Amino acid sequence: MKKDMTSGKEWKLILLFTLPIMAGNLLQQLYNVIDGIIVGNFVSETAFAAVATCHPLTFLYLSLAVGLSVGVGVIAAQYFGAKKHDELPVAIDTALILLGISGLVFSIVGVAASPFLLENMLGVPEENLPLAITYMRIYSTGLFFQFLYNGIASTLRGFGDSKATLYFLIVAMILNTALTFLFVVVIRWGVAGAAFSTVLAQIVCASVSYAYLRKRFPFVKNGTHWDGTIAKTMAKLGLPIAVQLGIVSVGNGSMQRLVNSFSSTVPGVVAAYGVALRIDMLVFVPIMGFQSGLANFTGQNIGAGRLDRVKRGLKQTLVMTLAATITICVLFYLFAPAIVGFFGLEAGSVEIGTGIVRFMSLFMWMFCAYMTIGGLLQGAGDTIYMSTITLTALAIRIATAYLSVHLGWLDHSAAWITNPLSWFCALAMASIRYFTGGWRNKAVAGSLKRS
Repeated sequence: MKKDMTSGKEWKLILLFTLPIMAGNLLQQLYNVIDGIIVGNFVSETAFAAVATCHPLTFLYLSLAVGLSVGVGVIAAQYFGAKKHDELPVAIDTALILLGISGLVFSIVGVAASPFLLENMLGVPEENLPLAITYMRIYSTGLFFQFLYNGIASTLRGFGDSKATLYFLIVAMILNTALTFLFVVVIRWGVAGAAFSTVLAQIVCASVSYAYLRKRFPFVKNGTHWDGTIAKTMAKLGLPIAVQLGIVSVGNGSMQRLVNSFSSTVPGVVAAYGVALRIDMLVFVPIMGFQSGLANFTGQNIGAGRLDRVKRGLKQTLVMTLAATITICVLFYLFAPAIVGFFGLEAGSVEIGTGIVRFMSLFMWMFCAYMTIGGLLQGAGDTIYMSTITLTALAIRIATAYLSVHLGWLDHSAAWITNPLSWFCALAMASIRYFTGGWRNKAVAGSLKRS
């Protein structure tokens, strides 16, 4: 289904477009949650901790795939809003080639560099390192398919087809759950089984989505199209987001390394932190979904010259996102001990994890507001400024956390206590950009010319 978002009630269009995206995001996050629950309960807490310490790297690769796909979605949305349908076939082919090559490169890098990155960048504890290396090397073999899928999904969302990606993820989620249970519980392959199940699910998801794309848009069959100018524009729009998210992943790695450094003095902290991250990612589901919906809404309406609708869309999306986020955070705060306990951790680890989840629940509204405004900036093509915001906030968080530990003000808790400060700074910078109006002149649909 193609959805024109340049007319009609703003909140309804954004909500209906966003719901399938949120469902898809939830399914993607459940990959990690289900893997963690099965590994924690049927292998060991040590095995779960090994998989958990890989999160910054897996998030890094996912961030690069999503970030590079942003340019695809922005161009597709703005061209659709501007009725420039003749540009779309070339843009789709160019996107698939660009994302496919990128995924292949990172697959090779991931397999080769995982031991070095885990040991030197993340400082994975010695008792977790062999299992973590096994997991990451297997996981990295599926990056080609992960990048390809995100390119296809971003293209479809740019046209307003957010439901198709949900159906693809449902298939992949069911398969991932079944394979994880088979490989880990029945065959007892441990963390290797969890990694294999994820890779196979990614292969199926990419294959099904590509088959749908070929059927839904027959012009994909007419040959391979490549346009250098469009590729450069996609890279110009997507690379800042990819770099932004990539550096966020490196920042998360810095926090993981900080937590890992306390593994010998605070038993269970690595596993507890890993559980808390998985739970936080569930809170991110509506936030990221509404951000994506508002970005596509903004792209189409800027392409159509409807800035009035963009402003109303932001206000209405803020209300919807904050309502959803606060509701989820209240539930997670109240039931944190039971939720953390699902992962099969020991009592001490559950206590630490509960404290992290409850603390983060109190401040998640700031992240929510920042990301919503960021959706408008992203849809407008103001991606460089968004990168600047993210890098500034991240630098503040890392510097504050490590300085607090070095001076003895905080212990391992610095890894999460410093988060609200970075979110507050990001929210302030995004708000200033919106109200000063610098995002209004970043549209690409009206000026881009193909080579």
